[in-house]
Amino acid sequence: MVITKTEIGNRPDIIVDLERLKTNCHGRLDIVVELLDHLLQKSAPRWTSSLEKGLQTGDIEYLQGVCHAMKGAAATVFSWHISNIALEFERLAHDGELEHLKERLPELQQAFAELDQWKTDNL
Repeated sequence: MVITKTEIGNRPDIIVDLERLKTNCHGRLDIVVELLDHLLQKSAPRWTSSLEKGLQTGDIEYLQGVCHAMKGAAATVFSWHISNIALEFERLAHDGELEHLKERLPELQQAFAELDQWKTDNL
């Protein structure tokens, strides 16, 4: 199953919606930076490791849970590109397409690298 942008719905496919994130942080860029740093330095490695573990064991429910948590956390900081990838991964896990999910892991790692570069360039 391939998820298309139309299936994602009205979720934008941007790295970060900075204006919405700043609004939620009462305009405080220090909080924006702290949230994105946490996502990149703490959450991203944990999610990647958890996905690899779930793929090794073939535990579909575990993978769905990891992807669901990643989707929500990324959406909370308006990191839509990562949230969209997590949504696609969640659907792949649900459909038992673990090999396809495994093949797409580098896409997630690239998205984290893009977010990190975006943060460096914009904050």
